[in-house]
Amino acid sequence: MATATVTAPKKPDPDVRNRRDIITTIKGPITERLTSLIPALASFPDPYASVLATPELLHACMQLIRTRREHFQDFLVDATGAPVTEDDRPLRCERSLDQIISMVVRSGAKAYGIKRFVPTEAPKTPVKTEPKTLLEKLTNLVSGKWSEAEIPKPQPTQADQFYNAIKDYLDYDWQVPLIPYFAELPVKLIRELGRGLTTLRTPEGIAALADIGRHSMDQAKRIMSDAMMREMLDTQPLAAKGIAFLGKERYDFLHGAVYDKMGEKFWEMCVDCDRLEAMEVQNAKDLEQMASHLHILSADSINQIIRFLQFSQIPIFLEVGTEKLGEEKFTEIFGTPGNKKLTKMFCEKISVAKLELEDPDTDLRRKLPDIFTAYLRAPVDFERGL
Repeated sequence: MATATVTAPKKPDPDVRNRRDIITTIKGPITERLTSLIPALASFPDPYASVLATPELLHACMQLIRTRREHFQDFLVDATGAPVTEDDRPLRCERSLDQIISMVVRSGAKAYGIKRFVPTEAPKTPVKTEPKTLLEKLTNLVSGKWSEAEIPKPQPTQADQFYNAIKDYLDYDWQVPLIPYFAELPVKLIRELGRGLTTLRTPEGIAALADIGRHSMDQAKRIMSDAMMREMLDTQPLAAKGIAFLGKERYDFLHGAVYDKMGEKFWEMCVDCDRLEAMEVQNAKDLEQMASHLHILSADSINQIIRFLQFSQIPIFLEVGTEKLGEEKFTEIFGTPGNKKLTKMFCEKISVAKLELEDPDTDLRRKLPDIFTAYLRAPVDFERGL
């Protein structure tokens, strides 16, 4: 007689167990703690489900846990029970607070998607009648005589499609308030953007992407290589509008002139069509001299710099100006929209500066800090020309 084979019971997967424990803790003790700190949550029939499906509430609760950590420290401990104070260190569940927040962000997107796309009214239960058509008879036969595995699976809902497209790119609590805006983007565009979705950090950025339109995105795809298109989408998808504006010939010219010196900042440069228009009338050599700052400079700054400065003076001006003014103030004056009056004044002062004939560039590097310092010391007087 054959001996029956005894199959050993499967060992529980620690990761699955930890995930289950995390969810149980969040649904229970964490939600109770949050409700004690935010009494208004008690008015919801199911505070956990309500918070999860409401991005504003979910984000507020996440911020509360981060900023008032002392109220949640008993949950934030390691395997030995010792307090964990860093967000990237493993807790008792073998996941860090950052990883748990990523889980919650994705769960929040799923819950919001269901609320956004699934009708709130439950479908009415149809009254059973005798099947009249062949299609009705077939439906009855399949539902009654075929196993569940053999019945075609229902198609993903719009909520499913949204969640499946976006889940791999949701990791951070700052993305939670943006979930309603992401949900309005076409699923095809979300899939196309991929990791580039994480570059859209404001509702305005998402709206700007939507404003670009499918035509510009497809046009950019035809202009660029697949590798460059992927890099653009991953780095700054809003550049698609600028690429479409440039067209194939001018894009190839600019890419050949400055991309090697700019790297991924090239895509930031392409967001501003006015800037690209100003660059269209410049030669490649002048643009190369400005490559380190082209993603910052406004259209007017580009025109003024090339109009007033000598070829060799351009990188000196940009380097010393950023160093003396600081990047924020430099961008405020020479970026978009910038200060056209000040931009012209700085460029004019450099153009009329008396420089040593033997080594004018070294002399300019020596004198430029005084010009920028004069502005920082008395901005109003400087702008008045005093």
